[in-house]
Amino acid sequence: MSRMKVAVAGTRASVAGFRALGFEVFSVFDPADVRELWPRLTGGEFAVVFVTEPVYMAIGDLVAEAVDKPVPAVTVIPGAGSPGGMGQQKIDLAIERALGTTVLIREEDA
Repeated sequence: MSRMKVAVAGTRASVAGFRALGFEVFSVFDPADVRELWPRLTGGEFAVVFVTEPVYMAIGDLVAEAVDKPVPAVTVIPGAGSPGGMGQQKIDLAIERALGTTVLIREEDA
C-alpha cells in the first residue's frame, strides 16, 4: 500500500517553506492556476490538500465539490500577505453544520 501525501497550493511566497516539512508544494503565479492542478490534487494521491486563502477564493466552487469526499481533506490556510480569517470561518461553519447551531466563545474563555 502506498503512503498518502500532503499537498499545499498557493503562490511561491506562501508555500515555499512547506517543502521542508515534507509536503508536495504546488506554487502558482496566479491563484486561479490551481484549477488546472485540481484533478491531480483530488485524484487520490493526497490525503490532505492545503490551499491558501487567495487560492480558495479562486477555486471555491471546486473545493465545495470535494468537501463531501473522504479524500482529500481540503483545508484553507492564510497566504503570504492575506488578512487571514477565512480558515476560522470554515471551521465555524463546520461546527455549525455538525451541531446544528453556532457555538459562541467569549473572549475571556479563549
